[in-house]
Amino acid sequence: MALRARKILRYVVSLLKICVVLAGCYGLIVLGTVVWLFEVKLQRWPLFIYGAPFSVQVGDDLKTLGLIERLRRQGYTRSSAAMPGPGEWTQSAAGLTIFLKPCPMKGQDIVTGPVAFELDSGRIESIRLLRSSEKANRVFLEPELIHVIAARGENPQLCRPVGLTAVPPLLLDAVVLTEDTRFFSHSGVDPTSMVRALETNVKARRYVQGGSTIPQQLIRMTLLSPEKILLRKAIEISLAITADAVYSKETILQSYLNRVYLGHWGPFPIKGVAEACRHLFAKELDELDASECALLAATIRAPNILNPLRHPDRALQRRNVILGILLRAGKISEQVYEEALQRPVTMRRPGAPPVKAAAFIEFIKGRLPGEFSGVGRAGSLKQDAFTSLDPLLQHSVDLQLRRLGERGLQAHVIVTNPETGEIKALISPLPRTWSGTGGNLESVLPMIIIPALIPERQESPLCTLTSPVMPSDQLGRTVTFRQAFQDERGLLIQRLATSPGLEKMLWVLREFGIKASAGGLDGLAVERLTPLDMAKSYSLLAGLGKAPPLDAGVRVPDIPRGEAAAETRSVQVKPAVLFLVNHLLKKVQGVGEVHALRGRTRTRPSVFVACDKDGLWGVAYRRDALVVVRVPGTAADAAPFEKMIPRLLPPQAGRDRQSQALPDGIVFREICVRSGLRATSICPHVIRESFLKGTQPSEWCPLRHEPQSVKPAPK
Repeated sequence: MALRARKILRYVVSLLKICVVLAGCYGLIVLGTVVWLFEVKLQRWPLFIYGAPFSVQVGDDLKTLGLIERLRRQGYTRSSAAMPGPGEWTQSAAGLTIFLKPCPMKGQDIVTGPVAFELDSGRIESIRLLRSSEKANRVFLEPELIHVIAARGENPQLCRPVGLTAVPPLLLDAVVLTEDTRFFSHSGVDPTSMVRALETNVKARRYVQGGSTIPQQLIRMTLLSPEKILLRKAIEISLAITADAVYSKETILQSYLNRVYLGHWGPFPIKGVAEACRHLFAKELDELDASECALLAATIRAPNILNPLRHPDRALQRRNVILGILLRAGKISEQVYEEALQRPVTMRRPGAPPVKAAAFIEFIKGRLPGEFSGVGRAGSLKQDAFTSLDPLLQHSVDLQLRRLGERGLQAHVIVTNPETGEIKALISPLPRTWSGTGGNLESVLPMIIIPALIPERQESPLCTLTSPVMPSDQLGRTVTFRQAFQDERGLLIQRLATSPGLEKMLWVLREFGIKASAGGLDGLAVERLTPLDMAKSYSLLAGLGKAPPLDAGVRVPDIPRGEAAAETRSVQVKPAVLFLVNHLLKKVQGVGEVHALRGRTRTRPSVFVACDKDGLWGVAYRRDALVVVRVPGTAADAAPFEKMIPRLLPPQAGRDRQSQALPDGIVFREICVRSGLRATSICPHVIRESFLKGTQPSEWCPLRHEPQSVKPAPK
């Protein structure tokens, strides 16, 4: 009997030892999990990708800027009040006043607060910052958020850290009094609240109240699932007790306020009181009043059910309950309480969803500055990055492509500024990589013709835009260089292969960064081109031989941009020759256009469309903007496609409409289309053509033009 008792005792002791070891292991696991949560997971923050800061300056045209549309995209609403509130704007015939919401990128010359624009016929005459009563010639407005790169292990969300000292004391009191009254006295769990919640749920025979403390809520929202099962609750309690033992109340409360869910803003969940205040109220935390502090604390319990936009009555009732709790706790006076009760519950509406820019986001991911090397890892505090993308232009281009139907879904588009190299819009079909290919000699024809326009001697040009290049025995009529470029491109390429020759054509293609070799049906073979390659080459044409490297403009606020890795590209061709090519692509012709277009010929875009076996290329450019489009299609689709291309260019602001200065060595003459010589007053068909100095015709047209027959009026 004694032997049996000793065996049982040894068994019990062994079992206890195993339990102690298991408990110790579990304790270490819990401790390690809590430390990892606070030191690693809660130190990871998302990365916000913004478009380009939008600038407005005196002299700009309001409609051309699309300023009102940009405001609507960001959730601004029109107000009928004399002075708009945060996130609102008001407009009259003489002026526009905008109350710009807070911007997280401080110190970037981005304006916040009320700004008044004085207008004259839709054009900005003056800009005044109402808070300081200062006048400004130019202001930068908050850029539009285009994408959120999630922290590691998280979904994309609007979440930004803020120190506990930056949170208004009244908001702290409202949160603690409503979510965890004994937060500063318990040890992670509150048995009294748990018992009270259990009694309430038993009486209601359903789950109506929870007894979770702030540490428990923090553990649940960051580590565990929301399932209401006993095992999850036990794990939650053990982690909350450990967190309370290891970390201070202030650290736990700060982490909670930075991670608590407070609803959605468009497609993104809002986490933390700092982002909720900025998005929902268009204010900074230190600008909240008692009513807004109570409403924010009330929203924590059920953000979607108590949303003032969807359920204003519920939100008002819950806010008033919180105000009553604050009054009874002595946190607000009777006067503040009465004033807060009279205030309506208001919340800003979300703007347009983020613009579709998947290809652009993929393009910049490998180009993020070193400051973002820690994105998604602990210790990464940089959360904001500017880019060069214009969201309104990106959206406009996307709408234009939809009009092409199925072809538009397969289109590649890149819009850049040749003066800065910045990419303003970028669209590519799935997969989300910039992989459009194609290209032949016709697609680079504007470069190929350059050697023919360079005279061996200034007084004896090889070709001008009006000189005959196709003899009558080949086509049955004489064809000028311009006509051949428009209608007889195959024959023109053959003509250029003979004179000036393949070597010069190869040389100029290399100058423009196009890889080509001798061979092929036309004597030259061009390697397959991507839209990005085409944009780089045509940027040199738009810039008259000089262009910076294409860039997404990614930069970090408060950190100066480093020197560009690639220097400005240039070619050895004289700017005057490139100007001839640009003028050739403007398609300015006809006697009726000579005088009407004389003042704006230089600002009219150059447009070029070419076809290869895989589809159509479209290019349009001015000195300040260039668009390259690649779509499936055949030569039969070229005409309507050519009309669409210029519409993809961004509108010119008033400050950009000055004509580009003529390069040295360019003159204009009005030429008779029939003779190719200087037009007289009786020449019926005239074109205003550009020439290199010394190559323009000096002879007057000798033809005696017959008067045009007048068609009888229809009966």
